[in-house]
Amino acid sequence: MPELLFVLLLVALVVAVVVAVRARRRAAPSRTPRVDPLADQPADWDPHAIGVGDVITYAGIDHVVRGTIALSEGGMTWREHLLDGSTGRRWLSVEDDEGDLELTLWMRREGTGLTPDGDVILDDRVHRRIERGRATYTAEGTTGTPPTGTMDYADYATADRTGLLAFERWADTQSWEVSTGRVVTPAELTVYHSAPGA
Repeated sequence: MPELLFVLLLVALVVAVVVAVRARRRAAPSRTPRVDPLADQPADWDPHAIGVGDVITYAGIDHVVRGTIALSEGGMTWREHLLDGSTGRRWLSVEDDEGDLELTLWMRREGTGLTPDGDVILDDRVHRRIERGRATYTAEGTTGTPPTGTMDYADYATADRTGLLAFERWADTQSWEVSTGRVVTPAELTVYHSAPGA
């Protein structure tokens, strides 16, 4: 008889533990863990996937890609993206030059009166021409250009390549637009794509 009583007490204890565990599980609300929506930013993002509506963070400031111009000349292609942020507008050019990725941020320089004829002096620095040509383009979003057309360009640099200068003239204008540039690395930019899977 004492053995039967011991077994009954043991069974009662096991049942009480099981009931208590089940009650605790029911009492705790099941919740889906929260996920950081921006945490999936890949370390090695593809600069060629940038498009209208994307957000690019540079130097802690967010810029929205308002428009993109795809340019082509003699089998070479590159893109220029109009970025709009709290510090104003700038352009980001993305180009593969002989297998090397080149990312350059450009700021428009108004009122310089400069033209791409010979060496150019700007900000007390001498810039020499490194390339000149005419490209065809297509544009999407807000770019300030017609949807398609041609563009003349001339690229300049200082001897140490730290100072970049670009001239662009769109087919519907006769005046040159002048911009100064700075090379950036992919690590300096964070890109949030507006299109899923971009």
